[in-house]
Amino acid sequence: MQAPYLERKANTTTRASGVVPVTSSASRKHQALALFILTIQNTALVLMTKFSYRTAATPYVVSTVIASAELVKLVLSYILLVASDGQSAARDALREVPSNATRLAVPSVLYVIQNNLLFEGVRLLSPTAYMVCSQSKILTSAICSVVLLGTRITRKQYVALLVLVCGMIMVQNEEGHRSNVPSDRARPEDTLRGMVAVLTAAFTSGFAGAYLEKMYKEVDAQKRSVWFRNAQLACFSLPVALIGSVWRDGERLRANESVFQGYDSVVLLVIALQAAGGLVVAAVLRYAGNVLKCFAVSISICNCALATTVFANDGHNLSVTASLGIALVIGSTFLYSNVV
Repeated sequence: MQAPYLERKANTTTRASGVVPVTSSASRKHQALALFILTIQNTALVLMTKFSYRTAATPYVVSTVIASAELVKLVLSYILLVASDGQSAARDALREVPSNATRLAVPSVLYVIQNNLLFEGVRLLSPTAYMVCSQSKILTSAICSVVLLGTRITRKQYVALLVLVCGMIMVQNEEGHRSNVPSDRARPEDTLRGMVAVLTAAFTSGFAGAYLEKMYKEVDAQKRSVWFRNAQLACFSLPVALIGSVWRDGERLRANESVFQGYDSVVLLVIALQAAGGLVVAAVLRYAGNVLKCFAVSISICNCALATTVFANDGHNLSVTASLGIALVIGSTFLYSNVV
């Protein structure tokens, strides 16, 4: 029996990023707007997070920042749900949480695992190796979309994926050369552990994204807004983030360190951007799909490379290789979207 989110009328078509309505000009505008906002949000988040490490007089506890962002996202999710669907929809969302506990817990736990694996990868790998490995999530997202959503990827879109990976490697190799610090203490076993951690995180990211896309489209088939399921997910994300904070930084917190130590205006902005990102991703998964979400994130990485070149004042200019890589990433996005 076909899943409800795949049961569509004649005014819909199957896209490689999922089954979405495409004949409506409003839907196309929503897709473009969601992807544009995600690109801007992700770029700002990466740049401000890097800036927060430099400006903080006292190091903040990263896991508490993640938990704080989940709290803000929970509040915003229900505000948006009430605004779009009314108070009765908010009550329905809360009422259905226990019956959907298992399904809602899956993406929440996966994203917590992903965040911890990425921290481990950052610690063990060089910047170049970490960034190149992390971009494998684009391929895992495409595979999971095919398996979980039954979508079809054309030859043209496979070529776009290959072009994207090549472009990202070129950009990230350039960034890695600028930031890489040689270390005589690097051990082969640490490198292997780091690569396994990042590649596993890439798989969890692809699977969780496709899983959420499926859930959002099931809600769409029920004539619910995108905020309905997002509000339910936020109910699980917050406690999972709190558990992750205790698990990761419990010793520091028990040593009488303040939960909010090191928080300043920059860190608060990072929290706001992180929370907004969860809401924007929900809209992207609804209107565009998991694979196009990864393309938007890839473009944001190129934006970060450009911004770093302009504002770093470290004597480095954007190389021909990095410029070509950025052009390949942007071109692959248009190619995958069937614009060219």
